[in-house]
Amino acid sequence: MDQTAIGASRDADACIVTASENLDTISTAPPPTGETAHPPQFGWPDRIQLGNALLRELLPDLTAKTTPPTDLDYSRSCLLVAPCPGATSVLITFGGNTGYLMLPAPVVTLQNTHLIAIRDPTRCFALCGVPGLGQTYTECIDNLRRLITALGEPEIYCAGVSAGGYPALRYGLDLGASGVLGFSAPTTLDLSNDPGADLSRYPQLTALYRQQPQLAQDVAQLYATSKPRPRVILLFSPSNDRDTWLADRMRGIEGVEIEPVDNEAGHRVFVWLNSANAIPQYFERLLTFRAVEAA
Repeated sequence: MDQTAIGASRDADACIVTASENLDTISTAPPPTGETAHPPQFGWPDRIQLGNALLRELLPDLTAKTTPPTDLDYSRSCLLVAPCPGATSVLITFGGNTGYLMLPAPVVTLQNTHLIAIRDPTRCFALCGVPGLGQTYTECIDNLRRLITALGEPEIYCAGVSAGGYPALRYGLDLGASGVLGFSAPTTLDLSNDPGADLSRYPQLTALYRQQPQLAQDVAQLYATSKPRPRVILLFSPSNDRDTWLADRMRGIEGVEIEPVDNEAGHRVFVWLNSANAIPQYFERLLTFRAVEAA
């Protein structure tokens, strides 16, 4: 990633005193201004180092078992936390099964936004634990709440690409997020929603069904019956029949926007939009959302 697009950095030792002291600064500092995502004196490497310090402070046992991300080598980490001074929002992203965090330049450079990026190397949709975050789904949720509290309880948003779209929807609901953005996102992992289907038709579900099949729930049903719940944007290409079916399952639910993308995109909607420099508009919309409240 081009670091010049992210912002200049300063020495990490000058940035990190203790996580708690720096979080006080994060909570009280004014929002960043200008064209960069954060002030030049607090660049991307500093944010990663501060996030690592926060993880060591809050989750020492889990953090000790993982290799912390660095600014030069973070894309294949399982967990990255990047606080942003003065931010009032936090975006939690979920990578797909490609083995990379969902952190393209339009996400990294978001203003006024803390970032937490997650990927599940076990391909269990972040439902059976995430290295460095928790050993179970419940533990991951609890520890994310601790992180969000430490960040000053900002407004919560989630986003996911492909397989990562499912945990974005699921975590978003359970964390009380205001909005979720999904690119070619599964809206169910329950094979019973596709009569006659088995794991040979959906091999990407194999790991989850071997470990915790009871966690393969229908998020469309969860959203239809839950309030408050996040507002949602689901992006898909009509040329992909399965993605079209999965998106249509949430059509008609209040607060859910189903938006088709050009047929050429296929399943790779996120890659197609990113190559067309069309990603920022969706995150800008996402960060204006407020939850659908009970009547």
